[in-house]
Amino acid sequence: MKALIVGPIVASAMFWGGGASLAAGLADEVKVEMDSSAVHSGMEPGKYVCGAGHLHIKGTVQNLSAVAVGPVKVAGTVFDAEGKVLGTATGSTRQAVLNPNDKASVDLEFLKVTGPLIKQVKNQELTVVAVAPKQ
Repeated sequence: MKALIVGPIVASAMFWGGGASLAAGLADEVKVEMDSSAVHSGMEPGKYVCGAGHLHIKGTVQNLSAVAVGPVKVAGTVFDAEGKVLGTATGSTRQAVLNPNDKASVDLEFLKVTGPLIKQVKNQELTVVAVAPKQ
């Protein structure tokens, strides 16, 4: 009886474990970059301040893989001139499916980067952290 219970559990773990490595491999095939076409008064291209006073970075995600993927999660970090972290944020594409070579936008809101901290931001890093295979 125990074998009947353990067998499906092991099979499920192998299936989902394989899916996790597939998703990890897909993250390497999705590129993110700051959207330099988004220009807001007094800000570097790709950055803006929302009505609540938070720094935002708009990015573009491109699926360079040969398969369609689901939403892409991106993490961002902003730094001052000395390389000190001023804030972090995450965001996801809103498109349900991103086909091969398609692009989608992503908007990261840095909730702790407000007021004078915004002017201290000198560098940023955007990274793809999760890609879901199309379901």
